[in-house]
Amino acid sequence: MKRSIFLAVLVLIGAGCFAQKSNVSKARNLADAETPDYAAARAAIKEALVNEETKDQATTWYVAGYVGYKEFDANNLTRQMGRNIDVMQWGAAVQESIEYWNKAYELAMIPTYDKKGKAKYDTRTPKNILPKLQEYYLHQPLILAGFSAYEAGDMSKAYDLFMAYVNMPELKIVKDYPEEAAKMVRDTSYYTCLYYAGRFAYEAERYADAIATLDRMNTEHAADNALRKEIIYANEYIYQIYLEQGDTVNAVESIKKSIDLFPEEPWFMQNLINLYINSGQEDKAIEYLDLAINREPNVGQYYNSKGSILARIGRFEESFKAFEQAIAIEPNNALFLETLGFAYVDLGNKLNDEAAYLDAKAYAQAKIEIDKAYNNALPYFEKAYELEPDNYDYKRSLRSLYYRLGMNDKYEALAD
Repeated sequence: MKRSIFLAVLVLIGAGCFAQKSNVSKARNLADAETPDYAAARAAIKEALVNEETKDQATTWYVAGYVGYKEFDANNLTRQMGRNIDVMQWGAAVQESIEYWNKAYELAMIPTYDKKGKAKYDTRTPKNILPKLQEYYLHQPLILAGFSAYEAGDMSKAYDLFMAYVNMPELKIVKDYPEEAAKMVRDTSYYTCLYYAGRFAYEAERYADAIATLDRMNTEHAADNALRKEIIYANEYIYQIYLEQGDTVNAVESIKKSIDLFPEEPWFMQNLINLYINSGQEDKAIEYLDLAINREPNVGQYYNSKGSILARIGRFEESFKAFEQAIAIEPNNALFLETLGFAYVDLGNKLNDEAAYLDAKAYAQAKIEIDKAYNNALPYFEKAYELEPDNYDYKRSLRSLYYRLGMNDKYEALAD
């Protein structure tokens, strides 16, 4: 009795295994049919993918991917004939098949051993997969589907589809076959796709993915093949993401790296300086302003910014020199002129505050320096207003200074 039961169990196991292998064949036949039924093929292979007898076989996973490949191939032919196809479904079939084939290759690389202990590998599976991956890379269904997702406003899906494309040369099955890898050229178009993938991740608020993707533009290979402007934009995005996430440590680290990579691009230096200014690190801001001035000595804004910081921290004499250098470069820049004027006003205010509790004699002496500071501001305010008489801010600043200096006639002449 026990022996009979044991044999019956073996029969049942064998029947189950046969059924699942039959499902693998059925799925392939349905995909290869003259009128293919991809839904039925997927339903058939789905059972084999979870069955204990077939789930660890490379062929099972290869056929699962093959169903998606056949759908891609049929749609590709339809498209080449000028007919419309569901681009999103086209891309989804490709994305699905790549995922299945990754698993198929992983299983194919698990060795079996002959009687002498020599390892043997399934080489047929990768040979079947590799040319199909080349077709995907050539025809770019993932990119077309990604653009469709972008146009539909699904940035997360657009990112996933673009990344499925740009990651193809990085698949283990491809990298293990250098001759095949060489066919997947990572040219300018490839890096443009990588850059936009990072943009999509940012728009989808997948910030970690965005940073990791955009940082892939900072490779030696990218430097030789990508558009330089896209590499620069990628680094600008990385900085902005860190800043938006409140990660000032990585924001500073990333922008300093960009300054070294792109010394000719003032955007990075300027934003680092602004970051230091806004965080109250005036000494650091001045340090990098001096670096910026050494690199671009004819940019008046650097001197103007330096003068503003120095005035803010009370180093007025140094600030006046910096402002004067800015004006020497751009003598008709009304903003520079007004900013220098305000620095003199700030000095006058500071001296006035300090003199508030002096006795009459000491105050009279201090008043000389106070008035001198305000009078020094006057020609700069007047010049700024002269250059831009329609600018209400310049007019208001000049009028206030006339009032402070007791120049009533001029004050009234500028009345609104």
